[in-house]
Amino acid sequence: MAGNAWKYSHKLDDVDMEFLQHDFITIKQGVNYYGFSERPFLRMAKEAGAYYKIGKMVRIRRDLFDRYLRKTRKVPRVGGKLCARL
Repeated sequence: MAGNAWKYSHKLDDVDMEFLQHDFITIKQGVNYYGFSERPFLRMAKEAGAYYKIGKMVRIRRDLFDRYLRKTRKVPRVGGKLCARL
């Protein structure tokens, strides 16, 4: 396991493990995993400097986006309740 994910391996499920294997994610993957809608997700990715566009393809650098979320403490809301993913 890369990085510090091994510290939380008892809390991770298969979805988290599959997601952690990607250095770059698509918009759809990020929206589904983090629980943000598309516009706020893209805005935060751009603020984090994690937004990469090559032609028509857009990729988000996961490690930069995660660092940005930890720094600004923006936690997605699901059903009106705070939802904290690792």
